Amino acid sequence: MRFRSSNPILRNAERNIMTSDNAVTYSNVAFKTIFLVAITGFVAYLMYFQLQIFSLGYLIGAMIVGFISAIVGTRSVSLAPYFAVLYAACEGIVLGMITIMLEVSYPGIAFTAISTTLIVLFIMMLLYSTNIIKVNQKFASFMVVALISIIVMSVFMLLTGLIGGSSVSSGLYLGIAVLSTIIAALYLFMDFENIKRCVEMGADTKYGWILSLGLMVTLVWLYVEILRLLAIFARRNN
Repeated sequence: MRFRSSNPILRNAERNIMTSDNAVTYSNVAFKTIFLVAITGFVAYLMYFQLQIFSLGYLIGAMIVGFISAIVGTRSVSLAPYFAVLYAACEGIVLGMITIMLEVSYPGIAFTAISTTLIVLFIMMLLYSTNIIKVNQKFASFMVVALISIIVMSVFMLLTGLIGGSSVSSGLYLGIAVLSTIIAALYLFMDFENIKRCVEMGADTKYGWILSLGLMVTLVWLYVEILRLLAIFARRNN
């Protein structure tokens, strides 16, 4: 059965995928992903420990450039390595600034968020490798519906000004944050499946950058959701 990705970062790569004798491997994707994570971590470290800068203009600019980099990085196999690195650097700026802001109010939240993200990644890899959860077209369709539902609910709350209001709206916001975190974690299954398919199809090793970029996008999303969830719990306990 052909499984089509619902991850736009990886779906673009599927359209013109080429096989090669120099095929991509799991270790190849893992190395590139670790490299991108290291860049993000290093830039975030500079932002947090050295520069300690928080600028709304820089934050928005980094988010826009990061978004564009993720899109461009999937359009050209030859450009993917450069834009994947640019995306990782931009996300380092974004995550570094967000962490600075939250760490001031909730000391220790950054370490907890990082360790929790790594634990979730390990658990998802374990669950996927044991085939406990079947990643098929039905699962992909469910994930798309779930993601759209979360986006619609979040936009609704923003438009109606419910966030930070009554206890009911506060509980709804917490519920959305929990669901968003779960969905982000489950999207790792989608990334793992796409990596597996590309390896089994014998895709050229150049596609490793696109696969790593897709996985990196999900990891950043997961970290941000965990960070937000921890901030909510910390605020409610104060």
